[in-house]
Amino acid sequence: MNGLKNYPKTFSNLYKIMQISLLLAAAFLIVFLTDGTRNVYLQLFYIPLILSAYYWGVKGGISAAIISGIILGPFMPLSVSEGIMQSTSNWVIRLLIYMLIGYIIGYAFNRMARLDKEAQERNLINPLTGIYNTNKLLIDLEKRIEEGEKFTLISIKLTNIESIEKYLDYKIVEEIIKGLVSGLEHRCGKDAIYSSSNDEIILIACSNCKYRENVNNTIKKYSNPVKVKNYTFRLALKIGMYDYNGGYESPIEIFNKARIAYEQGDSKESGIYYYKDELEEQRREALEITGSLLEAIKKNELYLVYQPKINIIDNSIVGVEVLVRWDRGDKKPLGPSVFIVIAEEIGYIREISRFIINNAITQIIEWKNKGIKINYSINLSAKELCDKDFMEWTKQFFKDNEIDKSMFEIEITERVLAKEGKKVFDILQNLRNMGYKVSIDDFGTGFNSLMSAVEFPVDTLKIDKYFIDSLNRYDIREIVSAIIKYAHKLKIKVIAEGVETERQLKVLRRLKCDMVQGYYYSKPLLPDEFERFYYEFNNLEEEYQKVQ
Repeated sequence: MNGLKNYPKTFSNLYKIMQISLLLAAAFLIVFLTDGTRNVYLQLFYIPLILSAYYWGVKGGISAAIISGIILGPFMPLSVSEGIMQSTSNWVIRLLIYMLIGYIIGYAFNRMARLDKEAQERNLINPLTGIYNTNKLLIDLEKRIEEGEKFTLISIKLTNIESIEKYLDYKIVEEIIKGLVSGLEHRCGKDAIYSSSNDEIILIACSNCKYRENVNNTIKKYSNPVKVKNYTFRLALKIGMYDYNGGYESPIEIFNKARIAYEQGDSKESGIYYYKDELEEQRREALEITGSLLEAIKKNELYLVYQPKINIIDNSIVGVEVLVRWDRGDKKPLGPSVFIVIAEEIGYIREISRFIINNAITQIIEWKNKGIKINYSINLSAKELCDKDFMEWTKQFFKDNEIDKSMFEIEITERVLAKEGKKVFDILQNLRNMGYKVSIDDFGTGFNSLMSAVEFPVDTLKIDKYFIDSLNRYDIREIVSAIIKYAHKLKIKVIAEGVETERQLKVLRRLKCDMVQGYYYSKPLLPDEFERFYYEFNNLEEEYQKVQ
């Protein structure tokens, strides 16, 4: 293998030697045919001399100088036509001058090569950690792939290092990172560790080493509070792993797969995550969505559907939940849980929410003119609630269209309340005081569900589908019953989402739930579908025919 690897280098040197030899021979012939060394053509020997110094440095320059000096020395007449030979001192001094020039030029090229190598080395080192960076990682991955090695690439993301840096001296953060690197070097060896950035460390682990044990030990160490210079902190490490088992994949593909792996899970929690093919598909899809979402908004590819809410006490339609959908033509259908999250991340959520409110209110006004008067709810995120410009636009839009605010309900998930509680409390209280309704969505999934109902100003609790799907279990029924009783004592209405069977409906009626929403009654409907549903549900077929 080493012989094969050295073959290109050997061939290259042979080619260079042949090149220099031909130049020397050509220069010799030109000088000889132009009547010897008395003419200017002997300067042609500087060409192979300089080229040799470029190829092999000082050694090459001096070697070419000696050969040139000898060729132009005792073997070359001063005048070929007159048969006059050079004096010994003449060609010896010329040879020494050639050697001096060869040495100077060779030294200059050696110096340039050394400086270039040092610059390249610096380009391969992370200045903070002192270990190799991504450039070197990709080079080493290429070598391992060519040699047919199997290995695991491990990407360690320090997810909360920026948060720590905000409150600690930067030098302490440097010490934290260097301490982590030092520990990994001790466990895994220095040559296998790279630093992609100050918050990401990469390991190349051979297939037979105990890398999983070493990585687990590192997580355990930093999962517990660590003390550095009187500061105590906990470092969150998300670790992505990709097993390379042969076949052609580019170094950057392998690197990206390890990084894709750690993108799973909670962004602030330590853990080990393994790459799966579907992760790349999800990421590719997310990138495609990111690129086309704004165009979708501009081209009206988004549309609204309305899922009925049924009062199961008097069997009446009391409202609808307004839901957004994306018509992607021939492309794979997408649920709002996918593209709404992406919209929040890239800053398009305000445009989507304006589209929803604008079109929903237009539809509600149209229905009102047809005698269909119902309440409607729209999901808003904490980001939107805290966006003063967006909320002012919403209030003004309602005022301009003379909308009864009591018919409009804002749905906000319990997870948002748990995460952004202090921010949204005053906003929700203010909205309720103005006449808007507030509902907690996905109720029961948070850590402080009952506390949310007490602490926050709400009108309705929407019990999460998880509980409805599990109503056949005694313990779940007791929990749902307790939620309903507790809410009623607080004068809060309860709606169950995701009701799909008659059995679920009977249980909820028995537990005195106020409203339900789900496929048992209806899927989310387009406007004309909802109109038909509304009239048929209320036995108003004649009225339906009139408005058609």
